Amino acid sequence: MGNRSHDEDASRARPVNRKRFGIGCLGLLILLDSGRALAAPCIDLIDTSSPVLANGFASDLANTRDNPSQITSANVADLQLALVHIAAGSKEKRGAPAVTEQAVFFSAGRDLVAMNRKSGCIYWTYTVPYKITLFVGSNAVRSSAIYYLDEGPPRPALVLAGDFYGNYYALDAKTGAPVWSRFVGTDKTHHFITGAPQFYGGRLIVPVSSKEVLSAVVEPLRACCQSHGLVLALDPYSGTMLWRYDTTPDASYNAAVRHDAPNGASVWGTPAIDLARNAVYIGTGQNLTPPTTIDSDSIIALDLDSGLPKWVFQATVGDAFNAGCSLPFPIDTTCVPPVGPDFDFGAPPILAHPAGGDAVIAGSKNGVVYSLNPDTGALNWSRRLGAGGTLGGIHWGMAADGGKVYVAVSDVTVNKASGLQLGIQSQVEPVPDARPGIYALDLATGALVWEAHPQHLVDGQPYASIYSAALSVTNDVLFAGSLDGTVKAFRTSDGAELWSYDTAQSYADADGNSGNGGTIDSVGAIPAGTDLLVNSGYDTFGSANEYQAGPGNALLIFRLPSANAHPAAAK
Repeated sequence: MGNRSHDEDASRARPVNRKRFGIGCLGLLILLDSGRALAAPCIDLIDTSSPVLANGFASDLANTRDNPSQITSANVADLQLALVHIAAGSKEKRGAPAVTEQAVFFSAGRDLVAMNRKSGCIYWTYTVPYKITLFVGSNAVRSSAIYYLDEGPPRPALVLAGDFYGNYYALDAKTGAPVWSRFVGTDKTHHFITGAPQFYGGRLIVPVSSKEVLSAVVEPLRACCQSHGLVLALDPYSGTMLWRYDTTPDASYNAAVRHDAPNGASVWGTPAIDLARNAVYIGTGQNLTPPTTIDSDSIIALDLDSGLPKWVFQATVGDAFNAGCSLPFPIDTTCVPPVGPDFDFGAPPILAHPAGGDAVIAGSKNGVVYSLNPDTGALNWSRRLGAGGTLGGIHWGMAADGGKVYVAVSDVTVNKASGLQLGIQSQVEPVPDARPGIYALDLATGALVWEAHPQHLVDGQPYASIYSAALSVTNDVLFAGSLDGTVKAFRTSDGAELWSYDTAQSYADADGNSGNGGTIDSVGAIPAGTDLLVNSGYDTFGSANEYQAGPGNALLIFRLPSANAHPAAAK
């Protein structure tokens, strides 16, 4: 494929034009036809030798989301809002930023952006190709994290991300120029990139999921359901595929159910890499129609060199669900009874090292945390924390340190089809016997160490705060963002609340763009050096109600005052 993007004519890198703007014009604002202010240019260049502070969705190969920083329980209350970026025209903020001492690399709608971490000036912007499919939706940078890869000269530093139509992009980190792009799925309408990649030993491990779980209900002329999950190993410098693992065989017509099958088993989360066992651990989603397969709702170990499966642990048997199962008869034609509970593994599996031996820790939307033997997949222990729901249970991700795993439980559901087919957007609501909150478990035994159940007020009335977004930990501080738009810090030893900030507010960024925060979901908060980065705004399921703040388009960067930063705390 070479080093030229196959979509270069439809997409573009927009480095700052210094000749046009002139040196020293950081305050200059040029208004585009859309009314959005063109970001002020940086007068320096990106330094790819700048130390990396945070990267990817999971912070490390083991998916612990335990990221080094200078934030501790002693200074977390001193965090102050330092910088805002508004994704003008967007209704939600996706993707964990990659952060160096100098720059922040993040997504904003169809844009990938490189921004100075201190001033907010923009180094470059790259826009992925415009594409829209009737009923299915329009393109955007979709992957849950931006990945920054720098192995040093002569290889270029890269910024890597995937989009809503299954395309993956490698950009030159200095300039934003495309190095390569390619479609990494097999179904150009339904495959997309939600999970973030991992990199080791020349292999970029990329998960692929299917939006057919939703889009099937608005595609009446297509058979349901034909797509399934994938994991690929790519050469990060050329995009060449090294191996591919398919979570199910290709679908074909099944007369017994009058639908295509097998299907589904999307890979929503970031893979974990186990160097000692040369293994990749992934979690899969449910099948979309029966007959169900052994690889759905499972944790699977793959060989890092070949992609061949080593073992499979299936948590929920017989789970077949697509959004048509949320519709009333007779328009529920894509659903085949019996209806499954939609209890997939969306949260990435974690490779942990508790006393007594290693373990793979996994959390399911059924509300259960599992500890598995990494050599065989055998169950060590399991612990039910929530009742489970179509949006969790355990939804986007857990975090772990040396002794504990921290679990966010949402216990909510939503009609995933009504907004698509009925034109009525359903609201997120708790499931019966819901137990939303934050839980800390002992890694070795699964014993409960502490739990917290924050509430928030709406019109003076208390409501349970819902924790769907992934958690993150740094030093002795745990960060959690809730659907009502509040980010909180807890002490890891006992769950004491240390700091809180309501992000669901109006903001203007350094370039005059106005926007607002909203629901915190997906990637949650990212600690990085003296900073905490938070995406505020989510619009995929439901609008604002008592439990969630609704759409938003703000990237917020909180920062410790320099006098309160403690370099010794960084790992």
